[in-house]
Amino acid sequence: MIRVGVIGYGTIGRIHSEAWREIPGCELAVVADVDGDRRAQAQHDLGVDTASSLHEMLQSCEVDLVDICVPTYLHEELILGAVQADKHIFCEKPLARTLVEGRRLVEISKTYSKKIGIGHVVRFTPAYKKMHQSVLAGEIGQVGVVRTFRGGAPFPAGWNDWFADYELSGGVILDLAIHDLDFLRWLFGDVKRVYAKSTRGRTSARLEHALIVLRFKNGVMAHVEGNWSNVPGEFYTKLELAGKDGLIRFDSRETDPIVAKTQNRAEIGAVAVNPYRLELEDMLEAIRQDRAPAVSATDACGSLEIALAAMESARTGQVIEL
Repeated sequence: MIRVGVIGYGTIGRIHSEAWREIPGCELAVVADVDGDRRAQAQHDLGVDTASSLHEMLQSCEVDLVDICVPTYLHEELILGAVQADKHIFCEKPLARTLVEGRRLVEISKTYSKKIGIGHVVRFTPAYKKMHQSVLAGEIGQVGVVRTFRGGAPFPAGWNDWFADYELSGGVILDLAIHDLDFLRWLFGDVKRVYAKSTRGRTSARLEHALIVLRFKNGVMAHVEGNWSNVPGEFYTKLELAGKDGLIRFDSRETDPIVAKTQNRAEIGAVAVNPYRLELEDMLEAIRQDRAPAVSATDACGSLEIALAAMESARTGQVIEL
């Protein structure tokens, strides 16, 4: 039985905590959060022990795996703390806030005896995983152009409004568009050059849009859009892959639910596969099988580098060569 401690009980921390409770072979042992109200909420929701910090968690409760679900700018500090305690580590994307931090964590991971996995969840989303398989199988031939979109929902809420602080969150590119940057890198490999434009500085912090143009080393061109809106709306994603022999098109607003009937209940309902649970299950299997997690620190640092290059291009107006 692998005992898990979650740090951070915000939106992602709650999603992870619920998923851990459903996964066989592990136990959600403790949730840590600096906010007393959130600790109380975790006790109410989950019936688990709580702590106010990583240090208190490790002092008061025995855990095998630390799951880090805190704001981006705190990732390095808590990963280092968990490394010092010799724990397996799962951390939400992105790996870190800066490339210096990311590369430092990669170097540490190379000689670390325990597993470090990073939560790039789109790789586990069934529709995206299927599209990945289809392209690699050559079903649409050589891909030439890709277009993605992610966003449309109200501006994200967070502890101390950290999303609205660009220095802490990295804005819409580092927090949101990085999902598609990572997926495309997983699909097409390394990026050669990056050019981006953003509304940062032209609108409020709660209304940011970015367009990123990528040229991959294999010649594929990609247009990646990320959008943070401050008005009520529907979060959605789109992806279009144009190949020599065909086109793959996905729009989350148009997908049909999976209809299922159970043996003991005569009802029909939508069945959703939880990609967060899938990525956490992969982490557990990596520990049990003594293999690398699906997304390593090295892998995540590659996607972080692209996102930071896009941020620099949007700031300077220049093409960034990688």
